[in-house]
Amino acid sequence: MGLDGVGPAEVIFKDKLFASEFSVIFLVVVRGQQCVMKVHHGRGPRRYYEPKDRELDIHILETTAYRRLKERGVCEQGIVPQFLGTMDKFDPMPCQPYLANFLNDEYPPSAIFLEYIPNLEMLHLHNYTQARMNNFLVGIRKIHKALVKHGDPKPRNMLIVKDDPERVVWIDFNRANTYDEHTITDREKVFLAEEEETVAGLKMCLPTFQKGDSNKRTYSTAHDEFHILHVMKLLAMIDEHPSMATHITTLEIGDVKKERDSGRADRLVEMAGLETCESADERVTRLLSRFLAFTAFVARCI
Repeated sequence: MGLDGVGPAEVIFKDKLFASEFSVIFLVVVRGQQCVMKVHHGRGPRRYYEPKDRELDIHILETTAYRRLKERGVCEQGIVPQFLGTMDKFDPMPCQPYLANFLNDEYPPSAIFLEYIPNLEMLHLHNYTQARMNNFLVGIRKIHKALVKHGDPKPRNMLIVKDDPERVVWIDFNRANTYDEHTITDREKVFLAEEEETVAGLKMCLPTFQKGDSNKRTYSTAHDEFHILHVMKLLAMIDEHPSMATHITTLEIGDVKKERDSGRADRLVEMAGLETCESADERVTRLLSRFLAFTAFVARCI
């Protein structure tokens, strides 16, 4: 059942599921329906120095993506959660104390309502299966067929259902780009193809390191796993195609350092016997020769 025209007083809060600097996710009941409510911090007018050729409001980005996925039947296939509706630019006062972090915001928050899917967990080495990874790849292709670029295809947004050996769910579309089929450019088509290659890269490298007792495959934090998987993907590409070694740059490791704690990224790479570079344009010519050192490092972590 869709949730249109919902007011703040209609929301019954049950639990906080996740929080970040950009949004907070709750388990709620609205009009007798249990669902997920994702609340985005409000955004004001575009600043003079910000790009004018793309949308920057994460609520609009995510809402637009989910509306397209719903229209194209992707939600119905279970690849992403069902999109139920929005509550735009609302007063957080009736939702206290749950939305206390939004009271002092300059601009009012907005929320989206999504299907609640129990027993979800993030993709890890311990729950990886070939069937699940195949379905992640099929899922991203169907998302792309709807002309939606996810924008953040990383394990933290790739969820499995613990009591279902095959079902997978893509979440978190607040960095998504939704393209128009009549105006999509060749460059935007390349963006979709590159994102599919990223997911295919994960599919290729994860089985390489899936060894030993799966119950012992744990990392100290999800962030550490993210860094390891990112470098693993790069190394697996080199291992598959040694001739690429002289052509691959440190761009991907640089992306890790921009998005996460740079000190932790450096430590992980150094422990693996690799080298880090300040410039994303410098060649990583030693990666192939250090592949065995990195394999030994991963073996100690799983």
